[in-house]
Amino acid sequence: MAEIEHVLQSFTFHHADGNTDMVLEAYKYALEKHEGQKRRSGEPYIVHPMSVAKIAADMGLCEPSICAALLHDVIEDTDTTREEIKEKFGEDVALLVEGLTKLDNVHFVHKEERQAESFRKMLIATVDDIRILLIKLADRLHNMSTLSALPPEKQERIAQETRDIYTPIAGRLGLAWLKADLDDLSFKYLEPEEYNRLAKEVKMTRRERIVFINRVKNQLQRLLVERGFDADVSGRLKNLHSIHMKMQRKDLAFEKIHDAIAFRVLCESIEQCYAIFGIVHSKWIPVPGYIKDYIAMPKANHYQSLHTTVVGDGGERMEIQIRTKEMHQIAEYGIAAHWAYKEGQKNTEKDVYLWLREILENQSDLDDSREFFDSVKVDLLHEDVFVFTPAGEIKTLSNGATPLDFAYAIHTEVGNHCRGARVNGVMVPFDTELRSGDHIEIITANEQRPSLAWLDIAKTSRARNKIKAYLRTEQREQSLQVGKSLLEKALRRSGISYNKMLKSRALDSLAPRYKLSGANDVIAAIGYGKLDENSVAYDLMPDDAKETAKSHIKESAFEKLLRKVKWQDDGIIIDGVDNMLVHFAKCCNPLPGEPVIGYISRGRGIIVHRQGCQQAAYLEKDRQTKVLWSQNATNKRPVKLQIISGDRPGILATLSNTFMNKQINIASVHCDTSDPGGAVSTFTFPIDNVTKLNELIRTLKQTKGVYEVNRLQS
Repeated sequence: MAEIEHVLQSFTFHHADGNTDMVLEAYKYALEKHEGQKRRSGEPYIVHPMSVAKIAADMGLCEPSICAALLHDVIEDTDTTREEIKEKFGEDVALLVEGLTKLDNVHFVHKEERQAESFRKMLIATVDDIRILLIKLADRLHNMSTLSALPPEKQERIAQETRDIYTPIAGRLGLAWLKADLDDLSFKYLEPEEYNRLAKEVKMTRRERIVFINRVKNQLQRLLVERGFDADVSGRLKNLHSIHMKMQRKDLAFEKIHDAIAFRVLCESIEQCYAIFGIVHSKWIPVPGYIKDYIAMPKANHYQSLHTTVVGDGGERMEIQIRTKEMHQIAEYGIAAHWAYKEGQKNTEKDVYLWLREILENQSDLDDSREFFDSVKVDLLHEDVFVFTPAGEIKTLSNGATPLDFAYAIHTEVGNHCRGARVNGVMVPFDTELRSGDHIEIITANEQRPSLAWLDIAKTSRARNKIKAYLRTEQREQSLQVGKSLLEKALRRSGISYNKMLKSRALDSLAPRYKLSGANDVIAAIGYGKLDENSVAYDLMPDDAKETAKSHIKESAFEKLLRKVKWQDDGIIIDGVDNMLVHFAKCCNPLPGEPVIGYISRGRGIIVHRQGCQQAAYLEKDRQTKVLWSQNATNKRPVKLQIISGDRPGILATLSNTFMNKQINIASVHCDTSDPGGAVSTFTFPIDNVTKLNELIRTLKQTKGVYEVNRLQS
């Protein structure tokens, strides 16, 4: 019973009126159910759920959470049922225990898939109840603290999983102390030599650092008392992993890390925070670039504090954090502060639910668990930057984000139609890295569409997944077009009207035979190459016509593609393909004379790209084929040019005259002069070869007032 006393003491510290009887009953029940069971270390199994309950109690979690922590393994490891838990401890506890059990019962062949799906289920379960994730974190912390009992390969796998997922999640939830513990434990098992060396160096300097901490703490305390402030001052050595990362970033030995010590000042109000901030800077010299105001711009997990690094009297750097006591509760307990500190608390579980739902929404277009896992990891591991909309609203993005990420953070449609961006009033390229404090304005155009090249620019998972979703939709539309052309030709050869066939819904009736849901899915499958249009046409024939048609269906569509012949269509000479449909890629609109490459689509059409087109770089190598322009190729292709120029009177007329002098008809033009510093004009026009286009671009670049001319993807 002595062990459970620690759990009860921590619980009552945070919940003076809490029901300890129910917690005690849960302990007795778990003790009975796990009787005789041992952990890998040889200790009684009850030690684990009780340790998890102690960590959950230290977080300040509620009574059902502590009970669920004590009981979290009884359904999986004993003969206990959910109904028994519900009957004895209520529906709330039963739901939590069931949620935790489901997370541990995911079975897959590949461990990467198992890990990814388990993580996905954990986030989905957490949206229903955040306490499931908090108890899971407590469970992971205790498992990490007893990792030495496992074989080395399991130690490394679990430690890596902890570093990749659980540690960043603890940070996102604002559980600073838990994150630091997980960081150090992961460091211990993933980099044991570096960990042991650093631990030894820290231990050797421990005494002198304690002396230094006490001296500065007393000095700062006296200074604040003299100025009339009743504030709590404390000092600490940063955790080992934090010191190690700083050594890595700055390529410094331990003895050269001068800001490994952090001091914290807790006061009563925001006004006092800023006043004390000024007092600190009047006493010690601040280090430029190391001042951060997380009060005015809180982190995504609602962390608030003033940070500054100053040079002490002895020349040693030290970090000083200044925050209110309420901010400190949030900094230490994060989302768990909702249960531990309800009175006057601004940070509630609603805020974190919003973050979790946003994560799931950002990944909603991903069906593959491993892709989901990798995508969320990107968001979790990045630091944040804070940027502003034209209206002054703060947007939080991952460090390294670009204007394209910002556009998708505003709205999917803004991202899909993003044509350009101004950062702090200046036009910038899409791949410009944003910095905290930047003011961003997105320029959109209805005709602008995402391209595969955008995936190299976007850094946030939300933007990347929205781009992928658009490209998938576009690919389906293209497959529908190709499939329609192929099926229409196949039906015509069989004497069947395509339009009559659609009206009769014969293709809808046929779809279940291919395990598809309707006519459009069948047509798209033909376009993708998953179905042979001749076979579909055969299935649509009347029974009496099928015998005659059998003799004409001798080989698959793809086998026909590989016959070594030459075919000329639409000005393109195709090597190795017979009777081909030719489509020109809309992403790059290749012109006669430009180096091109062909791609045998899965629907038997040839898609022609410009060589160097970023979208073509992702095509399957075994489906690429050599294509050339014929000497008499004269087909005109649409081209779009973006011209950035000064906004002087008559500039649009000057540009238009250049087109007229080159005998090029302008199909459309859009001019944006809203920026006082310049104009962005977009011209769309047909042209029949690349030589003429290059001459036009050279002339435009030589025009007075023109800064930049870019060929846009459609």
